[in-house]
Amino acid sequence: MSHQGTDQSIRVMSYNIHRWAGQDGRLDVRRLAHVIRSTGADVVGLNEVLHPVTGARHTREPLVELADRLGMAYSFGPSGWIDRRAPGWYGPVGNALLSRYPLHDITNMLLPRLRGTNQRSLLAATLGDGPSRGLRTHVTHLDHAFEGTRLLQIRAVLRHLPAHGPHYVGGDFNTPGFVGHRSRYLLPPVLRYLRRAGYRDAFHEVGHGNGRTFPSASPIFRIDFLFLPAQYASALRWAYAFNSRVTQLASDHRPLVAELSLGRGHDHQDDCSAGPASAGL
Repeated sequence: MSHQGTDQSIRVMSYNIHRWAGQDGRLDVRRLAHVIRSTGADVVGLNEVLHPVTGARHTREPLVELADRLGMAYSFGPSGWIDRRAPGWYGPVGNALLSRYPLHDITNMLLPRLRGTNQRSLLAATLGDGPSRGLRTHVTHLDHAFEGTRLLQIRAVLRHLPAHGPHYVGGDFNTPGFVGHRSRYLLPPVLRYLRRAGYRDAFHEVGHGNGRTFPSASPIFRIDFLFLPAQYASALRWAYAFNSRVTQLASDHRPLVAELSLGRGHDHQDDCSAGPASAGL
């Protein structure tokens, strides 16, 4: 897979970074930067981000360090609780966006949940420049335990997606996306709901390889996704789960990367094209 895009294309990534913990238990920002840089990604949605991070001796901001190493803008969307499951550090958990282009109109909202489950959130921003200026990007991380909770959350996500204009939503959905020519007929409820609402799975449309992202060393499940409205699916050029020796160490997930070629023809804050179907929202 070529890592050289065109002047009118943009690369988007979904990547769960496992609370900054590599498979060796280390917090290594340089390693994560290497993975992201290797894909040529322009916009990156991160899950399981702790910001800031407090350890035994000091507090640091690896999200800021990562953005600086990549020369990217960043935004953090907290989920409203402290995650203490990392090996030797803790901090507020949520999603983050990294972008080569300015991020405008940033919003963050908490998603519904069932009692006893962790709070989740949806972070969104609009690209302020570049070949896809005006593209609205969303990143979320759905509940890990119950499909019923995930369905409740994805319904809330869809209610907050734009009715018009180019946009996408990505993240760790924690629901399996099957592979193969019959996979469209084996969709779990969350993915079936997205399809009925008028969204298309980037990997299912133009994917290379098997698309599996978890666990990183030898993945079995395809649980990380990028979804676009059907009317923009033709802009997809390719999608794949990036793998390398470093990727297998950097996190417990492999990143999903897709290339779009929307161009400035889709740069319409007043775009009047029909949005995805409401699916009874």
